[in-house]
Amino acid sequence: MRTKHYAFAAASVVLVVLVLATPSLAAQGNSKPCLCQPKITPMTGTAKTVYVATLNYTDPDGDAAAKVEVYIDNIAYPMKRVGKGTAAKATYRARLTLPPGEHSHYFYAEDVRGASERFPRYGAYNGPFVGAKKPMNRLPILTEGGVYFDYGSKQSIYTYAVHYKDLDCPPPPKVKVVVDGIVHDMKLHSGKANDGIYHYQTMLPVGPHAYYFMAKDRNGDCVSLPSAGFLRGPEVMAMPNSPPALLDERNEPKVGGMTNCWGCPTQYHFLVHYNDVDGDDPPVALIYIDNVPHAMKRIKGNAANGLYSYTSGQFLSNMHTYYYYFEDGNGASVRMPEVGVFHGPVVTR
Repeated sequence: MRTKHYAFAAASVVLVVLVLATPSLAAQGNSKPCLCQPKITPMTGTAKTVYVATLNYTDPDGDAAAKVEVYIDNIAYPMKRVGKGTAAKATYRARLTLPPGEHSHYFYAEDVRGASERFPRYGAYNGPFVGAKKPMNRLPILTEGGVYFDYGSKQSIYTYAVHYKDLDCPPPPKVKVVVDGIVHDMKLHSGKANDGIYHYQTMLPVGPHAYYFMAKDRNGDCVSLPSAGFLRGPEVMAMPNSPPALLDERNEPKVGGMTNCWGCPTQYHFLVHYNDVDGDDPPVALIYIDNVPHAMKRIKGNAANGLYSYTSGQFLSNMHTYYYYFEDGNGASVRMPEVGVFHGPVVTR
């Protein structure tokens, strides 16, 4: 009797092991279905637009789908099998109308044996974007706005930069920076027109400054950074002012008549090179001929480091005198020669 008891107990243990192992083995043999080419079209529209969600369902084990759904804003919408196919390989579709707003979506499917798949496996895709009576326009986004550098002198070049992004991918936008109340157009520096860095470079006068950024998209909708108020900077500091210098003075010709060989008035030229190490342009650039001032014009170089000229044919027969006088606009001036005058031109009959 005892032997029979042990045999019965051993058989019971084997049976329990088989029963416990059977579900696990069955679960291991069931593969997840595949969700291929899931999409919603169109991604933009109005409240009257019909949005179509589609995906291709396939199951490696040949299992039919128990459910196929698209989730819009975490609400499930059942999808139906359409067209040709089998229970284990078919196209599913749902036709939807949606309220105005920005929506999100993902897809979910489960086979008859309980294996499931989600696409994407975490999170959700943005869209559709639904407008009330016309397609929804998402406002562009301005970020990473600033100026380089926060401090400097009036000779420094200051760069204003901002990142512009428009998810609707419209034609090139209008991106601007407003500095001290003056609007300046910004140019694309890197990236794409609808997703790139825009910048504007300039020099600024001494003192504190303020700025903000503005952008307008294809629909005329505007955004700004910051959304209210303004940003401070840069602080432009006054630097010690160095006096300008006059170099390479010359008068051509030094001797001549009142008229040339063709009977035309002889042209006498006065040239001098102006240089300011601070980069100051001269608001006053004069040559005094016989103590009468005449304005000189720049003919070469830049305003702060260039060649200035004065030409005249209105000289009477005589010996003339001249000197140069320039101011840098910041309280410094230069005279050449420092004292006295240059002699010339000598004009004969």
